[in-house]
Formats: sequence, C-alpha cells, structure tokens
Amino acid sequence: MLRKQKLITAVATLAICVGAGVGLNKAASLISVQGDSATSTTQLSVPTKVDADGSTAEASSVSGTNANAKVTYKTTDNNDTTATYKQQTKSSSSNAASDVSAATHGGQTITLTNGTKAEEQGVMGHILVNWKQGDWTVTAVTDTSTIAHSDPSTVASKVSKQLKSSNITNQSVDKGAVTVYDTAQDSQANEITWQNNKKVSSVSSQTSDTALQIAKSALKSDN
Repeated sequence: MLRKQKLITAVATLAICVGAGVGLNKAASLISVQGDSATSTTQLSVPTKVDADGSTAEASSVSGTNANAKVTYKTTDNNDTTATYKQQTKSSSSNAASDVSAATHGGQTITLTNGTKAEEQGVMGHILVNWKQGDWTVTAVTDTSTIAHSDPSTVASKVSKQLKSSNITNQSVDKGAVTVYDTAQDSQANEITWQNNKKVSSVSSQTSDTALQIAKSALKSDN
C-alpha cells in the first residue's frame, strides 16, 4: 500500500511540473507527451507559449503516443484554436514522403531579392509565388485584395528571408514544404511540413509567424 501511495505521489508531482511549464515564453520549452499505450514519456521540443502578430497562443492540449503526438494551441484572449503541431511515424520512408506535398504551381518566372528564381501565378483571388529553398518547396500566398500595398514578389522575398533567419529552410530534411499567407487566415492555412525517414512533422496555424515559431523549435529536435 505504501509503495502504491509513493507511485501516485510521483505521478502527481510529474503532472504539476508539466503543467507549470505551460505559459513559459521560451522556444526551447518542452511539452511532455504520455502515450496511451507507451511505457515512457516523449519530450517534444515545441514552445508552450507563442507571442506573434499581437496575440498570444498557449498549448491547451497534448495527446498521443511516443510515435505519434499532437499539440493544440489556443489564443489566450478568446480561447480559439489557432495552431496545431503533429508528429507521426509511418510504416516506411516512402509513405512518409507522400504526406509532404512538394507540388509546384508553374507560372511566370520572377527573381526574388536574394537572386532565387521563383514562379508566380494567379489562382482564385490569390497570387502564388513558388520556389525551391534547400530541401524545401516554398509557396508564399498573397491575397489579391492586398496587392496595392503587398507586392507578391516582395512578400515572397520577405518569406524567404524569414525562413532562413528562423533556421527552417536551411535545416537538412528528407523533404519539406512550406505554405504561408501574407495575412492572418480564418483557418489554419499556414502549413510547414517536413519528413525525416519514417517521421513526418507538421505545423498548421492561422498566422505565418506562429507557424514559423513552432516549426523553428520543433526542427531543433530533428537535427
């Protein structure tokens, strides 16, 4: 009976420590994931709190197993779900690679400010600029209603610079894909996905800055 009480106390102490981590504004903060059928605890290198675009998102729920995990982020002001981080382990590296879209959209060839060749095309109220950056395929999306003050090539050049300075596209992965919008979206349309061997990690968010911060932190554990 005494041994059982000690075990309960240890588990309760672990839960308190994990809960105390939520809210720390550190990119290196770790979130614990206890799998339903796992025998040990996996540590995910994702932030517990993200400040971006004038709002704050905090990890509200963590679930999964050692091989597959999910973290949901909600805004602190209205408690809306704003971002999601997932990591999955597939049966093979080829199956994992198929989960990462690296499609190009064609269009007119343009040159970004850093000299990178890209393709620009209009699609259903948006201007898509697509290019390769290291192991990654990147798409920057500009709403046609904002073109007057947001030139698509300028937006794409800014995105390219942000991805590099955030240590995302200069990270070596088997396959990576990024899609970011120039304005906040109602859905989690900003997506950053990458594959290493059988593992696929992905971030989706309503804003590009939030997605960049989560991905930057998660990528550290993969490299």
